[in-house]
Amino acid sequence: MHSLLEGEELLMEKNEAADSIDYGIGKFAAEAGITVDDLTPLFDVSSYPEEQRDLVTECNRRIDEANSKYRIARIREDMFAKGLRAGMYFCTFDRNENMLGFEFNDETRQMLGYDGLEDLPNEFDSWVKTLVPEEKEAIVKLFWDSVRIHRELPDITHATYRMRRKDGSIIWVTGAGRFVRRPDDGSLEIYMGCYRDITAQLELEEHLKIIEAIGKVFNFSLFIDVSDMSYRMISTNEFVEMAPKDPDAFVFLRNNVDATVAESFKNSLYDWLDKDKILAAIEEQGSTSMEFYSDGAGRWFNGVFMVGDRNEDGTLAHIVYGCQDTTDAKLHSLAQQKKISEYEEKVYIDSLSEIRNRKFLDEKLVFEPCRAVVMADIDLFKTINDTIGHRGGDEAIKLVAKLLERSVRKDDVVIRYGGDEFMMVFFNITKEDLENKLARIKSSLREITIDGNPDVRITMSFGAAFGTELVNNLIGTADKALYESKKTRDAYTVIEI
Repeated sequence: MHSLLEGEELLMEKNEAADSIDYGIGKFAAEAGITVDDLTPLFDVSSYPEEQRDLVTECNRRIDEANSKYRIARIREDMFAKGLRAGMYFCTFDRNENMLGFEFNDETRQMLGYDGLEDLPNEFDSWVKTLVPEEKEAIVKLFWDSVRIHRELPDITHATYRMRRKDGSIIWVTGAGRFVRRPDDGSLEIYMGCYRDITAQLELEEHLKIIEAIGKVFNFSLFIDVSDMSYRMISTNEFVEMAPKDPDAFVFLRNNVDATVAESFKNSLYDWLDKDKILAAIEEQGSTSMEFYSDGAGRWFNGVFMVGDRNEDGTLAHIVYGCQDTTDAKLHSLAQQKKISEYEEKVYIDSLSEIRNRKFLDEKLVFEPCRAVVMADIDLFKTINDTIGHRGGDEAIKLVAKLLERSVRKDDVVIRYGGDEFMMVFFNITKEDLENKLARIKSSLREITIDGNPDVRITMSFGAAFGTELVNNLIGTADKALYESKKTRDAYTVIEI
């Protein structure tokens, strides 16, 4: 089986994967197993008349089924002959890579404290129930993910993870698994391997190797000693290196907050980074996390604390802190704009234009990431008011708001910023599409007519800031772009961050 560390082993070369077996189970040599080459060949269906092909296809199916049974029998015999007196598992799959069978050997049952086949049946669910509960879902998912992408993996994989014995005690096991693929189409036919209990000899320095592998997943990570909050840096980045170092992990993390995190997130992160609260959350839930935005990196991150390892009495010995970049997922989530409640509809909708108002921007949008912010206002609006009165000016604002609202997707946002000034926020748009959209809006404005005043024409100037950033961080650039457009009016300017 694979541990949560296997994702990082996808990049290992085959020889490195095979070498790593020595650490796990010593003399296990399934990778040097026999080659089964005396199989009955399949018929070439295209060589037969069309009216016979269904029959030939059925013959091939039966030959393939017989070949598969023969291969499985021979490879099983070879594996069990060469394996140590260690725990073993054996899975078989059909050509669609659905599991056909799963079984343990007697050594596995003994290692886990079970007595015979009836006590621990040969079923996939039997393996699942031996996993530690808080790790079960992730390890099972990784098992099936590994089956799904087995062609991208080396033949041999190595894993170290925890299992639960029948009496409830937890052991560490290490081992290796082997993919056996069908020679004709490369589909997974067999997945087998063996493992042994290494709990007694598992030293801290060995466990650190595991933690280091986990650290490769994170942009920044620490392995923290719970007794004194000292730590080992596992992975780091240029923004972390800017923060003042401190021997206490939590002081160091707060220094990172001071150095890189956006102001609006600092207080909540300070509250979260409380040692007692973190330890209590890990004991209760297995992990605790918080999302934040880094001004320094210009990216969103998710900070996570989780179990590192435990003392013999079950208390936490070490915890792991990891920081993952979540920007892409965040943008995708925000593209599915949440519906605002009936109460919010009243509070955040401008009464004149019937689009969202400045309050919505300030309270809901200003610290969200986006792809572009556009500032726009009506050219010579004072002249329009002077010509057709303030009611005519109000009508112009309503018509412009409706046009802008129609011109964006439902996931994007149009805001009446104030007076005759508007803002548009786009969550997923390319620079080219943004420029084309502004050109179309500018053209459509010429078709607006105000009742009773056919001679009054409306034009607007647009200033856009393009780049993945917080809305708040793009407003100033959009204002500068608007200033450039106002020099000629009826124009748009796009500044890329």
